[in-house]
Amino acid sequence: MQPLQLTDYEKIKPYLEMANYEGYNSNFVNMMMWNHEYHVEYEIHEHFCVMLHNFKGTRYFAMPFTSPDYLKEAVDYMVQYAKDNHFNFMIDFAVPSFIENMKKIYGDHFMFERERDQDDYIYDRQMLETLSGKKMQKRRNHYKNFVKDYPNHEYRALSVDRDFNLILDSLTRWEDDQEASESLLSEVYAILYLLSSDHLLDIKMGGIFIDGELKAFTIASPLNHSTIQMHIEKADKNIRGLYPAICKEFLEHEFPGFQYVNREEDMGLDNLRQAKMQLHPCMMIEKSRVFINDSSMAIANREDLEDVKTLWLDRFEDEDEVSTDFYFTHVYPHAQTYIMRFHNQLVCAITIEHMAIKDHENSYYIMGVATNRKFEHQGCMKKLFQYLLKDYPNDRLYLTAYHPDIYKSLGFKETAYLKRIKLQKSAYRGETDIKVIYEFNHLSDLYQDYVQDFAEYRLRDDDYYAHFLIPRTVAFKQKMATFAKDHEQVGYMIYEETEEELHITEFIYVKDALKDILTYLANTYNKRVIIDSDEQADIEGKSELINAMMCNQDEHDPHNFVNEVY
Repeated sequence: MQPLQLTDYEKIKPYLEMANYEGYNSNFVNMMMWNHEYHVEYEIHEHFCVMLHNFKGTRYFAMPFTSPDYLKEAVDYMVQYAKDNHFNFMIDFAVPSFIENMKKIYGDHFMFERERDQDDYIYDRQMLETLSGKKMQKRRNHYKNFVKDYPNHEYRALSVDRDFNLILDSLTRWEDDQEASESLLSEVYAILYLLSSDHLLDIKMGGIFIDGELKAFTIASPLNHSTIQMHIEKADKNIRGLYPAICKEFLEHEFPGFQYVNREEDMGLDNLRQAKMQLHPCMMIEKSRVFINDSSMAIANREDLEDVKTLWLDRFEDEDEVSTDFYFTHVYPHAQTYIMRFHNQLVCAITIEHMAIKDHENSYYIMGVATNRKFEHQGCMKKLFQYLLKDYPNDRLYLTAYHPDIYKSLGFKETAYLKRIKLQKSAYRGETDIKVIYEFNHLSDLYQDYVQDFAEYRLRDDDYYAHFLIPRTVAFKQKMATFAKDHEQVGYMIYEETEEELHITEFIYVKDALKDILTYLANTYNKRVIIDSDEQADIEGKSELINAMMCNQDEHDPHNFVNEVY
């Protein structure tokens, strides 16, 4: 390896063009302006060029600069180089096209960790230049105010020979009120490097002058894919509309014919992310890290609890602290949770517990299937699922699937449906002596009466209701009510209610009382009534079938009623 120098561009240019990567990290200008931070070294081989970074003691590779035909040759060399030189192999800032090629060649030999904080923001150049359209209204108003306040301002292309001292003096003034952080000093160093090397780099500079004084400037360079990279954009923060002005007027004068503008990443800074999103990117270039896959799978222990809980809260949007606490006190302790870990990070988790089904009392229910967002779309969950299934080779397994096709490849079939019905109120007019009460001492009896004619259903008893279903209803901010007729309980509902809708998620009833209960609902609720019931339910209204349960042993049977969440 040899240090990357400014004069090396012509040697490595053919390899940069051969790779043709999207994203600004593969821009030679960018490499050089930050080389004081990353200390890049490189090697050129017959079919590829590799670059090694050393950032604060951590060594990692850039994506190899080569064609897809020689990608494996390059990556194999990089892996061996890391091994021979005793550091952990890693490629940083990998883009999607590179990752897809890696997957085709290596399968699951490598692990890809998403880095949302490093994603490039790509904007439509015309939108930033013209500020036209509803999305640009706020920015357009700022620019109009700037023009109104400073009608005699002037845009001018900058030259290092002529304007070096102006740029340096302006930069010093604008940054004086900021704390001299390491990152700020590094940025100033990078700017000075560009200014001193502009004769060897393909960059353009432009500034806005007010009363002859430089008030804003931009430095940019061309990328592949009809894109401009904005390296530097500096302005006097006390002048309203100056940032929109320098961006707009720079694009009006420089790099004609380019379609997109790359404004780099947000580094995970909330204010910067908000500002970049408010500019309405037309696309993002996703970035990932690439590691050799040495992930491990096991059954979770006590030390894994907090990581599993964090993953649960992040991936299940309908959960909050209360419902999560319910799950981890009422379900998790007596279930088994399978996990995959990578570099001490929890990649994915699956929980399985015993569930008694009519005629299949030794069945199991799979739940809590969740993957860390950083490790999605590379088969980690499928791999963990296959690991779990080896422990249950002949067992009857159930799961609730929001995306059934994912589980069909693992041998699961859609076995039970529910019918979601929008109640036709006009079919249920008249008098009824149904009343709603809040006594829950006969729920199990009502359930047994309801399911007695079904071929398959979950076995429930009083303990299930008292210690699981009722507390779960409370934890999920749902409500439960019992229907009574002539002082006798004839059904119950678990429901969620908004100003516009009553949604009954479990509807259990004595069949002879169904019409009276529906009449009560139609007459009592001056809103839309949605009922989730078994697929043979005789209820008037527009309906759709929704998959409620999948099983690894049975096909669909309309006489099944397995309405479980967990």
